[in-house]
Amino acid sequence: MPPKSRKLKRPHYVLIIEDNAHHAELITEVLDRHFAPVIIHTVDSIEDGLDFASQAVYDLILTAGIVGKLPITNYIPRLSDAASNTPIIVISGQGDEKFAAELIKQGAAEYLSKNRETLDGLAVHIYKQLSQKRRNKQRIKKKIDKSDKIETSTTSEIIREVDRLTQQALALAGPKRRKRTRAAIETEQLDKLLSQIKKLRELTMKLLT
Repeated sequence: MPPKSRKLKRPHYVLIIEDNAHHAELITEVLDRHFAPVIIHTVDSIEDGLDFASQAVYDLILTAGIVGKLPITNYIPRLSDAASNTPIIVISGQGDEKFAAELIKQGAAEYLSKNRETLDGLAVHIYKQLSQKRRNKQRIKKKIDKSDKIETSTTSEIIREVDRLTQQALALAGPKRRKRTRAAIETEQLDKLLSQIKKLRELTMKLLT
């Protein structure tokens, strides 16, 4: 069970899709009690839920199994896509293991039966999903940071190799320039090579900026 007075620098954003006002209020109380500060948006139709999910970034979505007589199973994929794979917890008074399996297959993170026992333990399920999402975000950030480091290291290595080529070309070009009658063509080719190396170095430097 998460601490009741848990304080976070950034509030959690939660979307509730529930056409039963009393049930929506009970879920809101759990969120306010255990996860403050939290910003909650509540809608009473699936279409509104899809609209909200596509217009804001949520940390979690809580939805009833049936909203406005429409089964949520038909909308989980669309809801998941609209919310950029935000975890979805379905709380339904109807359904069985087959129904739960179908929800998970469609993309829901969890299925919970709508009863008093579920409400008492709801904070644990919410905390688990929020923690999992935070770990996923941290893992993605680490991958990005690692990729940036690899790119920077690779770019620096390219610059070093370009500098070596420049030195070698200059070493070859020096004596040739003093003997133009003997190697005018080779000198011209070396000059072109130096020019190309210079352009390559300039392009490589842009990768670091």
